Amino acid sequence: MDQNEQISSLLNVSYDREDDILTFSFTKHPEPAIAEEAADDVWVRYGVKTKRVITVDVLNFSHRVETSFGKGLIYAERSDLDMVKMLMP
Repeated sequence: MDQNEQISSLLNVSYDREDDILTFSFTKHPEPAIAEEAADDVWVRYGVKTKRVITVDVLNFSHRVETSFGKGLIYAERSDLDMVKMLMP
Protein backbone atom coordinates (compact mmCIF):
# COMPACT_ATOMS: atom_id res chain seq x y z
CA MET A 1 0.00 0.00 0.00
CA ASP A 2 1.50 3.36 -1.00
CA GLN A 3 1.35 6.48 1.15
CA ASN A 4 -1.65 7.95 -0.73
CA GLU A 5 -3.67 4.78 -0.18
CA GLN A 6 -2.80 4.77 3.53
CA ILE A 7 -3.89 8.39 3.90
CA SER A 8 -7.08 8.06 1.86
CA SER A 9 -8.12 4.97 3.85
CA LEU A 10 -7.96 7.04 7.05
CA LEU A 11 -9.37 10.32 5.76
CA ASN A 12 -13.10 10.75 5.30
CA VAL A 13 -14.65 14.08 4.35
CA SER A 14 -18.38 14.63 4.74
CA TYR A 15 -20.73 17.58 4.48
CA ASP A 16 -23.93 17.94 6.50
CA ARG A 17 -26.02 20.25 4.32
CA GLU A 18 -28.77 20.71 6.93
CA ASP A 19 -26.38 21.84 9.69
CA ASP A 20 -23.82 23.32 7.23
CA ILE A 21 -20.85 21.47 8.74
CA LEU A 22 -17.86 20.10 6.83
CA THR A 23 -16.16 17.28 8.75
CA PHE A 24 -12.75 15.71 8.23
CA SER A 25 -12.49 12.36 10.04
CA PHE A 26 -9.13 10.71 10.62
CA THR A 27 -10.20 7.40 12.18
CA LYS A 28 -12.19 4.46 10.89
CA HIS A 29 -14.22 4.10 14.09
CA PRO A 30 -15.56 6.63 16.62
CA GLU A 31 -13.63 6.90 19.86
CA PRO A 32 -13.82 8.97 23.06
CA ALA A 33 -12.51 12.47 22.44
CA ILE A 34 -12.12 15.97 23.79
CA ALA A 35 -13.28 18.88 21.62
CA GLU A 36 -11.65 22.29 21.49
CA GLU A 37 -12.45 25.32 19.37
CA ALA A 38 -9.28 25.86 17.33
CA ALA A 39 -10.58 28.98 15.55
CA ASP A 40 -13.93 30.68 15.05
CA ASP A 41 -16.35 27.86 14.21
CA VAL A 42 -13.56 25.31 13.72
CA TRP A 43 -13.63 22.46 16.24
CA VAL A 44 -10.95 19.82 16.67
CA ARG A 45 -11.65 16.57 18.49
CA TYR A 46 -8.67 14.57 19.71
CA GLY A 47 -8.30 11.23 21.47
CA VAL A 48 -8.30 11.28 25.25
CA LYS A 49 -5.41 8.82 25.52
CA THR A 50 -3.61 9.23 22.19
CA LYS A 51 -3.94 13.02 21.76
CA ARG A 52 -4.27 12.30 18.02
CA VAL A 53 -6.76 14.33 15.96
CA ILE A 54 -9.97 12.38 15.34
CA THR A 55 -12.12 14.98 13.57
CA VAL A 56 -12.05 18.58 12.43
CA ASP A 57 -15.45 20.25 12.03
CA VAL A 58 -15.88 23.48 10.08
CA LEU A 59 -19.17 25.09 11.10
CA ASN A 60 -21.05 27.49 8.82
CA PHE A 61 -19.11 26.08 5.89
CA SER A 62 -21.21 27.50 3.04
CA HIS A 63 -21.05 30.99 4.57
CA ARG A 64 -17.26 30.70 4.80
CA VAL A 65 -17.02 29.63 1.14
CA GLU A 66 -19.32 32.45 0.01
CA THR A 67 -17.40 35.03 2.07
CA SER A 68 -14.04 33.84 0.71
CA PHE A 69 -14.93 33.15 -2.93
CA GLY A 70 -18.21 34.94 -3.63
CA LYS A 71 -21.66 33.66 -4.50
CA GLY A 72 -20.53 32.24 -7.85
CA LEU A 73 -18.68 29.32 -6.25
CA ILE A 74 -20.96 26.41 -5.46
CA TYR A 75 -19.84 23.62 -3.15
CA ALA A 76 -20.95 20.17 -4.22
CA GLU A 77 -20.11 17.15 -2.10
CA ARG A 78 -18.14 14.52 -3.96
CA SER A 79 -16.06 11.55 -3.07
CA ASP A 80 -13.61 11.22 -5.93
CA LEU A 81 -10.49 9.50 -4.54
CA ASP A 82 -8.59 10.07 -7.79
CA MET A 83 -9.08 13.83 -7.37
CA VAL A 84 -7.96 13.65 -3.73
CA LYS A 85 -4.86 11.65 -4.74
CA MET A 86 -3.93 14.35 -7.28
CA LEU A 87 -3.84 16.88 -4.45
CA MET A 88 -1.56 14.74 -2.27
CA PRO A 89 2.19 15.50 -2.26
